[in-house]
Amino acid sequence: MDRTYRNSPRLRWAAALLLAMGAAGTVANSNDASANPAPPTAAPSLANPVWARPSLTVMSYNVEGLPAPVRFGRAAALTRIGQRLALMRSERREPDVVLLQEAFAAPAGQIAREAGYRYAASGPSAAAVNDVPAPASAAGFIASSSHLKGESDGKWVDSGLRILSDYPIVRIERLAFPAWACAGYDCLANKGALIAWVALPGSREPVAFIDTHLNSRAASGVAKARADAAYGFQVAALRTFIAQHVPEGSDALLGGDFNSGRASARWADLRRSLLAGGRNSLLDALAEPRAIPLYERGASQAILSRGKDWLFYRGSPRQPIALTGFEVPFGQEADGTMLSDHMGYEAHYRIGADAPKRPYLAGGV
Repeated sequence: MDRTYRNSPRLRWAAALLLAMGAAGTVANSNDASANPAPPTAAPSLANPVWARPSLTVMSYNVEGLPAPVRFGRAAALTRIGQRLALMRSERREPDVVLLQEAFAAPAGQIAREAGYRYAASGPSAAAVNDVPAPASAAGFIASSSHLKGESDGKWVDSGLRILSDYPIVRIERLAFPAWACAGYDCLANKGALIAWVALPGSREPVAFIDTHLNSRAASGVAKARADAAYGFQVAALRTFIAQHVPEGSDALLGGDFNSGRASARWADLRRSLLAGGRNSLLDALAEPRAIPLYERGASQAILSRGKDWLFYRGSPRQPIALTGFEVPFGQEADGTMLSDHMGYEAHYRIGADAPKRPYLAGGV
């Protein structure tokens, strides 16, 4: 490699973007063959038939679709993700709606077409920079920004957010986090949120699906305190965005890579729910023995241990939503590898009058 090219600050920042978006991380227990062993030929039968009849299946998946030169060699895995979804469709078990994160590279953008989804929405582009002025409370944070960490080099890539749907997307809203509300190499991506209102069959009104990706922590390349401060600004912007565009008490689902991990500062920011009245699909599933197939409980626990990938759901009195199942179709492969540095999971729900009324023990963030 040419020395000038290798020592280019822009190249160093681009390479570091891989870390900033969590691509260097691995799912807890991902090297443990017991985390997601091969499923048996037939899933165990469920005593209550409602657990086997989802009316809506939603997947959330960070596909690690980082572009070159940030990350080389991802095209094959991204193609396989699209092919896996296409296979699931051929077996009539594809998710109805898919929330993707880190779908930056061209192969990631082709997942919708490969998997046969008729409708797709993208989050903020790299050009859709949010120049909203910073509050006085952020003055010190902004003053200490680092050019060497990529915090003042603009947006190189878009948000990486994609929502795919088998049903019509009738409205879209996008949020790019304020340009100043980021830390470290994360600032090179125009992270934010995407809302797609989907007209589900039999639904009284379109349902809001919200996809997001929040600032990383150690991988951002800056002090954890600074990364956590940026996280707090982003959570505040996301909370306001959802409150403004998704009416309280309406049906909604919120998923994505929250990068919360085990950081108490981040959980403090999330303590006041982003989706008022929402429930955590993973926690509810783990609290209900019938919700997760036995052969996938290890993978589900691994997702919980990592604490980054969440999917919340909220129904309404007019149209209740209840969790009826949980699966991890994108976990550990037979050879012990994974198609991404995150696991892709799906939650099954019943919507409407026949949704189970029994409350669950676990709650949401």
